[in-house]
Amino acid sequence: EQLPLLFNASVPILFLSLFVIVFTPFVSKYIFKPFFIILILIGASVNYATYHFGVIFNQDMMTNIFETDPKEATSYLNLRLIIWFLVSAGLPCLLIMMVKVKYSSFGKEILKKLMMIGVAALLITVTASFFYKDYASLGRNNPKLLKHLIPTYVIGSTAKYIDHRFLTTPLPYQIIGGDAKRSETVGKNLVVFIVGETARAKHYPFNGYSRATTAHTDPIENIISFQNASSCGTATAVSVPCMFSTLGRKEYSKAKFDAQDNVAEILKRANIKSVWIENNSTCKGVCRRIETIDLDKVSAENCMDENCQDHAFLPVVEQKIKSFSGQDGIIYMHIMGSHGPSYYKRYPDGHGVFKPECLTSDLQKCTKEEIINTYDNTVLFTDFVMAEVIKSLQKYEKTYNISVVYVSDHGESLGENGIYLHGMPYSIAPDEQTHVPFMMWFSNQMIQNKKLDMKCMEERAKAGNVSHDNISSTLLSLMDVQTEAYKPELDLIGACKGK
Repeated sequence: EQLPLLFNASVPILFLSLFVIVFTPFVSKYIFKPFFIILILIGASVNYATYHFGVIFNQDMMTNIFETDPKEATSYLNLRLIIWFLVSAGLPCLLIMMVKVKYSSFGKEILKKLMMIGVAALLITVTASFFYKDYASLGRNNPKLLKHLIPTYVIGSTAKYIDHRFLTTPLPYQIIGGDAKRSETVGKNLVVFIVGETARAKHYPFNGYSRATTAHTDPIENIISFQNASSCGTATAVSVPCMFSTLGRKEYSKAKFDAQDNVAEILKRANIKSVWIENNSTCKGVCRRIETIDLDKVSAENCMDENCQDHAFLPVVEQKIKSFSGQDGIIYMHIMGSHGPSYYKRYPDGHGVFKPECLTSDLQKCTKEEIINTYDNTVLFTDFVMAEVIKSLQKYEKTYNISVVYVSDHGESLGENGIYLHGMPYSIAPDEQTHVPFMMWFSNQMIQNKKLDMKCMEERAKAGNVSHDNISSTLLSLMDVQTEAYKPELDLIGACKGK
């Protein structure tokens, strides 16, 4: 049902009146110009991301922005963005700087402001009296509309982030898994956990995708693919700490995560050799108490001006395994995966199988086919890296019970309903941003020593839903660590061991 023409015309009047009430107090000497220049700069940036990619700047997105690094941030730069920024921000800011404002006495300024606010309030009252039913209906049926208000929503989200990050008293620290210890089992355990980036399950053949985006791992035996896996969030800043916490998505918050041990810390407490290798925008607090390696600082090969391409992990992983000297160990690989919008930079020459490609971060310049081709190339290259990791581990089969786990932190929108990238509020996020690939590989010795029933695992992978909530208990099970933090109902392999 179309809204009446008069109602449509009332919308800009209503919001202009609201903005007059909110911003009139800032029209004061010494405040006016710097305040509104900053506001315009913020608004132009947010407007670009919202218009072109459908990004919503809620508190989680602000956390993602503040916790990113310069390399990741600059990957979004392109000529269109610069021109957009110069026109929508540069020109208005220049006009504000040039205009001369005459201020009256303090009393008269107060009177003028009160009159402006009064007129605006009157317009809102008149508008509401005629169209209250229409606005009430629109608001109830479309709650996400308020999330698109620029710049008020992003300012509110930033205020919430600052309040949580700097002004809120931290929760008392709680030790989780203080009783963690390695149980007596056959053989030593080695796990390589690949923390994927921006991969969506929809583009994997085990979910019905027609393209061979897992061509490198397809010939490898003992790979299990969970078809219905969901992420904890839609952005790295939320999903990565959440997947390693013992809280679960519904209970997770950054404040709670910061105030207790995560599974990486629990495993270390059980004397598991633990190393986090970083090729993304930090571990988001997961690796705060374990050895951490920045890939670009130890690998000159395959590392350019931005983050390294993910095959740079291979020699570093090999080196760390040797340093374990046959002891139980776990290596976390935080890869770049399919991080956009510069998809074409995530894989080296020779790995661009699907063509034509989108060779720019300005996705608006590319056709849908080019964007999907380039994205699929990133998925295929991640699969190549996983296959190479598995091959390199096979030589250690006589020393370890080996497992490789791959799961993406969140998915990605590629233009469906005009939405690109990720970071939508979870409650309204499309399936493309929350449905993620989740794969496991087990060595023959691992299967034999732990009596792992692979048919049972295949049935588990096809039946029902799994999520990031399953990760902590599954890792504890893979490493044979006993602790009260272990939840058997969330262990993906427990029911299939010993059969």
